[in-house]
Amino acid sequence: MIRFFSSRVSSRTVGQAPLRLRRLLPTFMLVLVMGGLVFQALQGDRGLRGWQELRAKNKERAIVLAGLEKENAETMTRVLRLSHGSLDLDFLDERARLILGLNRMDERIFFNDAPASKPE
Repeated sequence: MIRFFSSRVSSRTVGQAPLRLRRLLPTFMLVLVMGGLVFQALQGDRGLRGWQELRAKNKERAIVLAGLEKENAETMTRVLRLSHGSLDLDFLDERARLILGLNRMDERIFFNDAPASKPE
């Protein structure tokens, strides 16, 4: 039986050494500290939840990285096609026409502004 500081001796505690709250305090504090550490391990930024969030971000960034790597490969292909050692004149002509709007003197350009007819 736990005996408080102000409690008196009763017939139930006669002959037994009183269990004082002061002796339980270190155990109680240890349990509180361990509970706090377990909570942080599960819910904290560096715990299980934080680890799961990092894995989700890692997957998203891997998808973005794959797209950027594909775009980089396409750009490198264009650069190689326009490099001095292997200049692709057809590709150069296409890019000049598309980006700069250039054409040769003997060419005519026709624009079709009419909307496309719908098949019935």
